[in-house]
Amino acid sequence: MSMNKASRGPSHVPDPAAGNKKRQKKAGNKTIDSRTEVQQGAQEQKLVFDFNNINRAMRPLAYYAHSSMHQGNQIEVPIPYTIMGFDMPVFLSFEDIYEFINLQEISANCILVYMRYLEELCRINGQAEKFVFVSPSLISPVRTDTEDAGRRERADNLLSFLRDAPKERLYLVPHNKGRHWVLGVIDPWEDLVLYFDPLREKKRDDFTELMNMALTDWKIMTGEGIRRRRDCKTKISNRPCPLQEGSVECGYFILGENGLDM
Repeated sequence: MSMNKASRGPSHVPDPAAGNKKRQKKAGNKTIDSRTEVQQGAQEQKLVFDFNNINRAMRPLAYYAHSSMHQGNQIEVPIPYTIMGFDMPVFLSFEDIYEFINLQEISANCILVYMRYLEELCRINGQAEKFVFVSPSLISPVRTDTEDAGRRERADNLLSFLRDAPKERLYLVPHNKGRHWVLGVIDPWEDLVLYFDPLREKKRDDFTELMNMALTDWKIMTGEGIRRRRDCKTKISNRPCPLQEGSVECGYFILGENGLDM
């Protein structure tokens, strides 16, 4: 499953030129495709690190990207089945790293790689059984212009992680809808979801419906629906989260909440 680099989340960005004729203009006797002209201009405007203003902890990564990645090289990071449901690599480009180091709009691949790091940290600290990280590409809507946006399939993806949940295990699920990151922390045995939103918005329709759909099925599957009314809505509790001041920081806030208490 591909992750869109330019977006904060795994949303599909359509080609604005799709279905339209290419706009062309004359330059003497030469015909120039206007899209090619824009692409060439972007290539000429190279991204350059300001090493004097980079956090010391980030400088080795910046030096590596500066020296080794300008020619289109990428960093390949294996993402295990415990996060994706299957083994797959993700690839970080120079632009991914530049944007991350400079606190610009973060790519979904960066969030996946950070989740991979946290999972390894949990394994080293003997907490691998306590936390499970779920890829945002499995539960975030690819399209946001429909009411359910494939919600049934996404709920089934989440249910596949919850299926054999032992008590006291928590599931961390970054969710992106409409280019904004939020984080859910699921405790299925308590029928509880902790909700972190750096914009503190009240509207969370897709997230709420997704959680209720997956956890209702989980209660039926495990027999918890007999002990508790299976039609009872899962409690989703808003939790304190630092308020973002700009328009692109939400991904970094979610990274911080992902690493809470680890």
